[in-house]
Amino acid sequence: MEIWLDYFGKFHPVVLHLPIGALLFTFVIALIAFKQPNSYSNTIRIGLIFSFFSALLSSILGVLLYKSGGYEEASVQKHLILGWSTTLSIALLWILFERIAYKTLFIPLFGVSVLIVGLTGHYGGQITHGEEYLSIPVAEEKEASINLDSIQLYSQAVAKIFDKKCVSCHNFSKRKGELALHQPQAILEGGERGMPYLVGNSMESRIIEYAALPLEDDLHMPPKGRPQLTSTELKILAYWIDQGGHFEGTASFESLPQQVQTSFAQFLPKELPDVSPLKASVLLDLQQAGFRITSYTADTPFIQAKFKGETLDRSAIKVLLKAAEQLVELELSNFELPDRFWEEVESFQNLLKLKLNETNTEDHHVEKLINLPLRSLNIGGTNVSSAGIEKLFRHPSLEYLYAWNAQIKSDEEEKLQEKTSIKLVFGVFDGFSNPQQLKPPKLITEKTLFDTTLEVNFFSKIKGNVIRYTLDGSDPDSTAIIYENPIQINKSLTLKARSFKSGWLPSDVLTEDYFKVGKSIKDYEMATRPSNRYSGVHKLFDFEEGSTNFADGKWLGFSGNDLVFTTKVYQEESINNITISCMESIGGWIIYPKSVRIFGRNGQNSFTEIGSYKYRPEKIPTETTKKSFTVPISSGTHTELKVVVENFGKLPSWHPAAGEDAWLFVDEILFW
Repeated sequence: MEIWLDYFGKFHPVVLHLPIGALLFTFVIALIAFKQPNSYSNTIRIGLIFSFFSALLSSILGVLLYKSGGYEEASVQKHLILGWSTTLSIALLWILFERIAYKTLFIPLFGVSVLIVGLTGHYGGQITHGEEYLSIPVAEEKEASINLDSIQLYSQAVAKIFDKKCVSCHNFSKRKGELALHQPQAILEGGERGMPYLVGNSMESRIIEYAALPLEDDLHMPPKGRPQLTSTELKILAYWIDQGGHFEGTASFESLPQQVQTSFAQFLPKELPDVSPLKASVLLDLQQAGFRITSYTADTPFIQAKFKGETLDRSAIKVLLKAAEQLVELELSNFELPDRFWEEVESFQNLLKLKLNETNTEDHHVEKLINLPLRSLNIGGTNVSSAGIEKLFRHPSLEYLYAWNAQIKSDEEEKLQEKTSIKLVFGVFDGFSNPQQLKPPKLITEKTLFDTTLEVNFFSKIKGNVIRYTLDGSDPDSTAIIYENPIQINKSLTLKARSFKSGWLPSDVLTEDYFKVGKSIKDYEMATRPSNRYSGVHKLFDFEEGSTNFADGKWLGFSGNDLVFTTKVYQEESINNITISCMESIGGWIIYPKSVRIFGRNGQNSFTEIGSYKYRPEKIPTETTKKSFTVPISSGTHTELKVVVENFGKLPSWHPAAGEDAWLFVDEILFW
């Protein structure tokens, strides 16, 4: 008997369309008869009777289908309750027809019944096709270039095959054979017959065997009428199983067998569209607005942008929009986002990675990110709750979502992960080997030159941060001085500071040099001249520090030539160090000096070298920075000093403008 009940339950998807069609048809007739209900009373009555009995039959068959197994109780409850509510509401319409006021009661009640039918169908669709079946369609995703030396077979191919061909019947809500394939943990739990594959042996794995059975066979998967696994997909699944069925780990594309390479090729992402390179004027505008710009990959016009300014306002977003086509990675962490950003965010149609940590992002904002081709999104430390996280489950291309310190309760985290194949990261937990690193503390005090004393203040937005610092040049550790009050500085020194917080990795070390100026340079003679665009020799000795914007009017610029000058030294002056403050900006063709050399002489004698510093960068620079180069000297009996700051010369081979003259930018020269 139970076998027959299970069999009859399978007719539920066939019968359920009868009451829907009949009820909607009857509702249309009822609306047509709004002014003359008596003219259509028989038609309406017959329509209600047919709708009721077909709804009753559909509800009974639905219960039988549910009892046959393979469905999660929680996912079916709403559909089940609404299905019976539909049947009862139609019965009520049948009973009350011609017994209550037609226009004021019957028609509104009929409208409620139609609404219940719609909701019933909606939840039924979610059970059959997944929760995102009726999601609003989004534009076809644009995908980033892939690193062929680091192929992730599971996440880039196997998981996509499961999502496309298997997950509609084997997911969190609907587990045919008690098996779910929507995420690694569910796969490892297996189903009624254990794991769907035998690790290392695809030939004896049920997931491969069942796909090879005749289409009419009851065990054939996917079942007849569903999209079938293609030969290329089967080759990838078989290779993945034979290699151990790992969910992590990478391999080079070239190491894959030729047949697997051919099969995997269909999963390679599409190239980013062809766009024009940024104009130099736009690049300059972005830097002046506070954005640090770096290249995304070599030989492409695409860029990464990180806001490093003081205030992220509407004008900064307006400038950023000029690079909307070229922008693929954007970081706006630790700033309050203006409304203009959310108004314009959908303009960034090539954006693959977005970091909004510690911003004022909320649930209603994240929906605007659905149409972007994002692969990675960081919303840690924001006011986004589990409701906002679930909105992002509709995202067609998102692979990683970082939501540590967001408004997610610990008991919600696992439930959220079970509902999506997107990798959710909520912070430091068992098995997560890379805890988040704090950002270095930020100084409020910008001035580094002083003549008597200087007060230094830090700023940190992350709650619970502890800032520790040293004044002797050593790197701070967990035993260093804790910053609680402004630091008073009365001599030249190097300040180093780090952020610490329980459960986090300490930040990188912030280093800042402070100089108590001992000599005011007034008697000097320039042997080389700066460019007319960046002139004004007095800027070298005015104690006015330049920013990282080389056009702020405080920098001297030398194109292709060195900075050379001489100055007198008087008997009462004791000089032990000379410091040169310089800038480096790859986009502006500005490179740090190759060397700084100091020469001295007594009277009219020849100059002899008394100190030097040769700069050798550890890596290719990617951002605009300032750096001070200090050369220890002993002025002794010298009456005149010569300073030579050597220009890098020609731009190096790694620079986009290799072979052109490099710029040397200096804003201050200090004697102390």
